[in-house]
Amino acid sequence: MGTSSGNSLKRTKNETIVRAYSIPIRIDEVILEFIEKYHEIAKTALQEILNTKKFTKVERKQLRDTLLENWNYAAHYVDSAINQTLGLVKSYKRKLKKGKKAREPKLKKKFVYVKSTLFGLKGSMLKITIIPREYYLEINLANYPYILLFLKEVWGGKLKLGGLFLFPNKLVLTFVKTVEYFEPRDWMSIDINLTNVTVLAGLTVYRFDTRELYHVHRVYELKRRKIQKISAWNKRLSKKLLEKYSKRERNRTKNFLHKLANKIVEIARERRMGITLEDLNSIKERVLNGSKKMNRKLSKWNARELQRLIEYKAKWLGVPVVYVNPRNSSRICPVCGGQLIPREGRLMKCSNCGLIEDRDFVAVLNLRMWGSGVTPKGLEASRASTPDERPMKTNPYGIMAVEKQRMGMKLHKITLTPP
Repeated sequence: MGTSSGNSLKRTKNETIVRAYSIPIRIDEVILEFIEKYHEIAKTALQEILNTKKFTKVERKQLRDTLLENWNYAAHYVDSAINQTLGLVKSYKRKLKKGKKAREPKLKKKFVYVKSTLFGLKGSMLKITIIPREYYLEINLANYPYILLFLKEVWGGKLKLGGLFLFPNKLVLTFVKTVEYFEPRDWMSIDINLTNVTVLAGLTVYRFDTRELYHVHRVYELKRRKIQKISAWNKRLSKKLLEKYSKRERNRTKNFLHKLANKIVEIARERRMGITLEDLNSIKERVLNGSKKMNRKLSKWNARELQRLIEYKAKWLGVPVVYVNPRNSSRICPVCGGQLIPREGRLMKCSNCGLIEDRDFVAVLNLRMWGSGVTPKGLEASRASTPDERPMKTNPYGIMAVEKQRMGMKLHKITLTPP
């Protein structure tokens, strides 16, 4: 099925994409002390920049000179610390300027940003400068098979090794790639709900059951409640258990979301489709104002994280991604643009044309049309202004019934009949 509007085709372009992977490492006391020192100067830089009304080049040079006075490591790390904290302050001040609530930035995690001038890659051997001409951290990346796959592309000139992030127990490597997006034959749309993800790709609807993910969050929420009671008589044990189970929850959530994102991107790539996502920026701030029960439910909603995974995985493979405003996507009739009224279950009925349809399917159909520049009113107007074109339904599929059944992570296709 071809795209109805030329607007979407203009979105195809080249873009630089970054992908990060971490490897576990063991470091000695010298590196540990170096990370501590870097953390200290980064905190100093952060406080100085926060206290400065306008951080100009003059203030930057003065701060740099001050931080270098007792600095025994490579001077470029001081620049990294200033840039790192400057980015945090700029983001903080932008939010304040827009009238948003924002906490003053603080540096909690201890890590060092290692820019490209501070390391070298020879074959699979990575050499990081700590103290120039005196002390280096050397790591053989060939010991990590999943990294070796990317290294081969680096050697072949397809990728570049970007900046590194050095933590006390791991090293995060970033790989940079210039991607050329393919010309999409069509656009798939994705509607992410609390317990399912609905995808419309051409004439096929995919529905993925995410109740398992919701159940994971619920189980660990109950565990945390029990553990918090322990803190009354043993805070140390309580803290240890909370960290343990929070890590397990993160890992299980991450694993589930990665598998789901991979499946969705695989469909888009195989069918040469672009991906249309809902613009959910600040969505939780807008909806977390209802009942305590609803707030607890929505706090377990991983929509933004799933979108982030879909976007970076798609772009890495050259699949174009666009965002559209999802407002009223499940409340506007995709056939006539009329108002939809809730019925039993998840069904919605149009007050104008009488369409009765599943609300998730209505949402992905609207998102699909809006993402390709088509709206019910807009399409009818454009058709009416063209004498040679006969009237066309705004719903390109006609009125269809969607089979309703659980799918889990197994792919279940519902093929629809085109008009």
